[in-house]
Amino acid sequence: MAPPSNVHRCLLQFDALDAARSWTNEIAGWPAGSHVWGHYAEVTDSGPAICRTENVSACHGGYAGLVNGVLRDVAAEALGQPVTDFKDKINYKQPGGAGFRPHQDVVAYPDAGTVMSVLVAIDDCTRESGCLWLADGVTQVLATDDRGVVREDVATDLGWYPVELAAGDAVCIDGFAPHYSDANASAAQRRVLIASFSASSEQYTRKHYYAARRAAMGSATKRDGRFRISTIADFAGTEVSPDETASESCTHPGVGPT
Repeated sequence: MAPPSNVHRCLLQFDALDAARSWTNEIAGWPAGSHVWGHYAEVTDSGPAICRTENVSACHGGYAGLVNGVLRDVAAEALGQPVTDFKDKINYKQPGGAGFRPHQDVVAYPDAGTVMSVLVAIDDCTRESGCLWLADGVTQVLATDDRGVVREDVATDLGWYPVELAAGDAVCIDGFAPHYSDANASAAQRRVLIASFSASSEQYTRKHYYAARRAAMGSATKRDGRFRISTIADFAGTEVSPDETASESCTHPGVGPT
């Protein structure tokens, strides 16, 4: 199948890609539970492995510059209007790392209106390593199950296609676009940065999102007793609940916010 029109090949090249890889290695070394917005581990056959870091740019100036620079420009072009960043995260998928069930971002982001996310490949994303799968043509919220993911019978009827990316490539995903990924069956890690933006006119900010996210996750965990890394239970792996919770500020000296 031909590459989708929302793919940007070689968005990060040479020094920019090397820098992103270096920053990602650095952030992956933070202890699980050390980041107030979420630095999460999963259970793997090789032991606990970092699987996600939320709100990366709040504690890393390099990633803050990337999100508020080229990624903002890409999202604004995709939406055709000025945008405001409200969320970013790194998803790490180590060998054996789990994927994510079919879901829509507009369901996962409390109170969000317009959503445009830009996913940047830090490593090659192949079918074997658990690349993204997308379904086009969806313009409304789909039926979900009790986990908040697209109901299985609905997901089965969608026209899915893989989005394989080379390191440095990016793909735009709007809030209604259903997407999922499989586990990493390769021997190489598969890491991506995802930055999410809203139309600036909607005034949906990072402060608003992360406060709503915390409330939604706390309510969901209280209801079902399950520790989770998202507002919906789309993660297909087994999360590790950290032994300690982070303070209310960045705990990583030398990489504070810009």
